[in-house]
Amino acid sequence: MRACAIWVSAALLVAFGAVGASAERELTVTAELEQSVERGLAYLARTQRPDGSWPDSYGQVSGVVGLAMMSFLAHGEMADEGEYGQVIRRAVDYIVSTQQENGLLQGRTGGSAMYSHGFATLALSEVYGMIDDPRVGPALKKAVGLIVSSQNRLGGWRYDVRSTDADTTVTGAQMVALRAAANAGIEVPVDTIQRGVAYFKRCHSAGGGFGYTDASDPNAARSGIGLLVLSLSGEFQSAETKDTADWLLTHGFTDREWYGYYASYYCSQAMFQAGGKYWQRSNESMIPLVRAAQQADGSWQDQTCGTTCGTAMALLAMEVNYNLLPIYQR
Repeated sequence: MRACAIWVSAALLVAFGAVGASAERELTVTAELEQSVERGLAYLARTQRPDGSWPDSYGQVSGVVGLAMMSFLAHGEMADEGEYGQVIRRAVDYIVSTQQENGLLQGRTGGSAMYSHGFATLALSEVYGMIDDPRVGPALKKAVGLIVSSQNRLGGWRYDVRSTDADTTVTGAQMVALRAAANAGIEVPVDTIQRGVAYFKRCHSAGGGFGYTDASDPNAARSGIGLLVLSLSGEFQSAETKDTADWLLTHGFTDREWYGYYASYYCSQAMFQAGGKYWQRSNESMIPLVRAAQQADGSWQDQTCGTTCGTAMALLAMEVNYNLLPIYQR
């Protein structure tokens, strides 16, 4: 990658850093929230396999392992330290072990290749710098290189490394992973981000929200993805960002096509980036709904992506309130 094309904007960092104090005032970690999070983490810890994966249908997909690992990091847990240190270490071992020669992080069974790769790359970006492991940096750089090289003529990504079409869900996973990698100091070409932003803007629906492969039929999940991607890419004051935040305020937590906890995972992050009334009202609506769905064993059941994935996404949606993961911070 060209050194002159690193995606690091001083103006963007200043803009995000300037709202740090207000972000702290907006966070809500109640005793009830902490209890739910602790129960969810305990469930993931006791069901993890010795190889670092989980036993349910999607538990061996590297992206799901990455999301589960991030739910511990988002609570302030550290690799090799404390009650859950070995859970994080085993998850890192698993993710790194699945990397293919071309850089793909897919996992040993199931899952869409680039979907899995995006979430796994995000997870390595978040743990990089927190863990003493010489494998993580090279694996992360190879993973980022694959994302950059597989971006297609539309400016996006889809399920396969060689896909020539794109959608906002898979593209969103790559764009957030690239933002996290850049935060961690990995070189990311500016052109890659600009082309990804342009793709999202073409999928923006009039009146707010984002479609799947074009501007039609926005829903909560895709709109959360679009809002988050644009916010993290320096477009937090664009018209598309503002009207999507307004659209989600009206539709986001009444939309019945939530795709399990996928929408709450993205919408919580997106509305936190939007801040103010957007975060306050969505957080107040989302937290009780997610907590109420927690099972007696501490898990969240998800018919779309399995129990491990559902539990990780539910936890991560609530853990925005802790404001510890770098990718969550404004």
